[in-house]
Amino acid sequence: MNRAVKIVSAMAIAVMVAAMAFSSVNVRPVLAQASVPRNETVWGAGFGMNTGSYQPWNMGSNQGWTTYLMYEPLFGTNVATGEIIGWLGDTIAWQGTDTIQITLRSDLHWTSIGSSLVSNTTAITTDDVIYSFEILQQTGQLGSLVQRVGNVSTAFEKVSNTVLKVHILPLYEGSSEVYRQLTYGFLIFPKAVWQDINTTNAGDLSTYTNDWLDTVAVPAKWRVASGMYLPYYHDATTTIGKVNANWWGVNDTDFGRLPKPNYFGYTSYSSNDLALLAMEGGNLDWDGNYLAGLTEVKAQYPNVVTYFDDLPYFPDKSPVMLVPNHRNYPLNQTWLHKAMASVLNYSAMSAVSSGYLKNPSPMLIPADDASARALLNTTIEAKYAITYNVAYALGILNTYCNFDEASGVWWTKQGVTPSDPIKHYPLQEWNYESNTTAPWTILDFLGWTDVDAMDAVAAQLFSSLLHINTQVELISGWGTVQVRMNNFQYDLADMVMSGQINMNMYERYFQMFSPESSSAGGGVNAPLGGWYNQTFIDDIEELDTHPAGSAAQWAVANEMQEILGQVMPVIPLAGHADWQIYSTTYWKNWPNSVTNPMLPSSPFAGTTQNANLLAIVFALNSTGATTVLPPDYTLLIVGGVAVVAVLAIVIVLYMRRPSK
Repeated sequence: MNRAVKIVSAMAIAVMVAAMAFSSVNVRPVLAQASVPRNETVWGAGFGMNTGSYQPWNMGSNQGWTTYLMYEPLFGTNVATGEIIGWLGDTIAWQGTDTIQITLRSDLHWTSIGSSLVSNTTAITTDDVIYSFEILQQTGQLGSLVQRVGNVSTAFEKVSNTVLKVHILPLYEGSSEVYRQLTYGFLIFPKAVWQDINTTNAGDLSTYTNDWLDTVAVPAKWRVASGMYLPYYHDATTTIGKVNANWWGVNDTDFGRLPKPNYFGYTSYSSNDLALLAMEGGNLDWDGNYLAGLTEVKAQYPNVVTYFDDLPYFPDKSPVMLVPNHRNYPLNQTWLHKAMASVLNYSAMSAVSSGYLKNPSPMLIPADDASARALLNTTIEAKYAITYNVAYALGILNTYCNFDEASGVWWTKQGVTPSDPIKHYPLQEWNYESNTTAPWTILDFLGWTDVDAMDAVAAQLFSSLLHINTQVELISGWGTVQVRMNNFQYDLADMVMSGQINMNMYERYFQMFSPESSSAGGGVNAPLGGWYNQTFIDDIEELDTHPAGSAAQWAVANEMQEILGQVMPVIPLAGHADWQIYSTTYWKNWPNSVTNPMLPSSPFAGTTQNANLLAIVFALNSTGATTVLPPDYTLLIVGGVAVVAVLAIVIVLYMRRPSK
């Protein structure tokens, strides 16, 4: 074979190999193990989940997403309107000051996937509700509710299959917190099934994953739920639920049908950029990832929508705060906090975060949460509003400090003495090797793109306008941030994990500033920064001993807000957004401020959010779009390869033809 023949033959073989390799790749965007029609499926992303765990009692611990759709709560709260969402529960009402009565919907029933313990027509009753709360108490999920009612087994009284009463301890009669927690989204599960599971696991449910796709660990008798979707598929990054054709809501007067999406999938992306591409292309419907340049994205892709049409696009759900280390002087001083707050340019900080931030409240109360704002005194809030005023900030520093022109450093006029007003911590625990106010660092978590950006702006403002040299220290693991904060190994720390949406004033202040709080959020100890104010702590507890909305409760709330305004124990940075983006390519009727006000608007289902998630999913309607798949090039490729191969053979035969 001469050289030309070899070249032609090699080309033919190479083309064939390349074509076979290309044709082996499925060019359609489907899962390797489960293919679901795109126009029948809602796809969500932006929530870190354990795709192998579906524990209904442990819903706050990032379970596989189908958990939040296969089980259902009694109630929820739409904090955009303040209205109660009834799900399994029909009504909830006070009877006097020491009893709350709950009535279930009629004709509720479970769905059984081959269970010998429960059938498809077995009613959901108050026995199931009471047992679910007993398991929640057993697993430590009820918190302060048990403090207020005692043991569930004695506090929850079955009146009938559809009516139960909850009795409140005398010390907490009229407690608004009991009512609040009974309207939380705690999931209800079947007593007959979970009694058997609990006994089998000797009362320790921590390792039981309830993964229905694991048929060895979860036999058919345990596969019973009530929700709109049931487990269909999962892998290491994705979960899919399939609509439950036996859902009780079909025959309920308030619902009367199945949800429109036949599947609900939840997945993850390795980067925000990939999530953005999926959203722009209509391959993702509901996203909680940080997507930069959202104004430009919305202008170019009209299918991408947000809760508010105009900036800021997202509702304010919780405070972003700089937490000073109150064990260090002068970081524990109010005058310093107010000076630093006065040079924060909130517009600039919002701009670097895609313009979605609302200005923070000095009361640390979000702008768009009706539950949180029920006791907010707007007059007090306005009185302590933070305004940008560099001259005022420098005046504060000059009152309490001297500026060393040579070194460019402020020095406090007075050092720490035993007469200082903060006495909660022994003085020997304080770190005051120097009384200089700088240099300092802002401790922050690497990966919170928006928060990292606003901290960089804050550090630059402190450094350039106040001559307080400040820099941002980014930490790659949240566990390290948590340890550093809990051991007071920091100057200032960014905190965004306190006070999530649908928490009232009591719950927010208790979480952040009560020594009795298990965590201020994210495993960080409370009180935040080590701020200890006994009057404020006493007020937290007193706030829930008065009837909701009473003059006595308002008086306590007003005193607490005055203390926060005067002391400023943390420096407000921004109102933290309920960052959710939706696509109208395949589904419409997403939450929005005009035609469908519904908050929380995110799929991060926790105890305060699950009924909202279900209400959002049920309200979705198809746009009528059909799945447009990329063309299947396989036949074209094979045909082309065949032509090239035949051509190559002809050329070879011709070149091998004996010459004349």
